[in-house]
Amino acid sequence: MAAASGHKRALQTGRKILMEIRASICAIVDNAGEVDEAERWLEQHQAKLTYVSKMNGCGCCVFTWDIQGPKDIIGTLPTHLSADGTWAASAPE
Repeated sequence: MAAASGHKRALQTGRKILMEIRASICAIVDNAGEVDEAERWLEQHQAKLTYVSKMNGCGCCVFTWDIQGPKDIIGTLPTHLSADGTWAASAPE
């Protein structure tokens, strides 16, 4: 996924070590169902993510969030909702 940009960090959970990455979500209001799809994905995975920003788009035409979490969870983000940006290109702390 381009938005993850290869930056990762190890997150140890019990005996399992997960690679953590960052991504940005961008849902465009004019694309039918896209905002609902993004919100459903966030609701489904929020407990497994280590960071979810407040919605930082304008809300009238675009909804965006920055997220961080295990690579296997962020890897399920639909490609059409993934966006490049400063957050996604930076290394997790």
